[in-house]
Amino acid sequence: MTDRYIVGECPRCKTPIIADGRYKSKTCPKCFSRVAIEELKVFQTAHDSREARTILSKLKAVRGGLDPT
Repeated sequence: MTDRYIVGECPRCKTPIIADGRYKSKTCPKCFSRVAIEELKVFQTAHDSREARTILSKLKAVRGGLDPT
């Protein structure tokens, strides 16, 4: 089974986002730019949305200087 969700970074504003791999593009929730899935800097992939949200939360905690554990 392949991973369905992509945890990546918006190339315009550098915000971490979750994208569904079934679609060709994603709108960034911060800068509202339309980003092609191929243009995302991929940090990690996930099988389901819960796993993707967990990865995103840990990534934001690290970026914010918090201990993710």
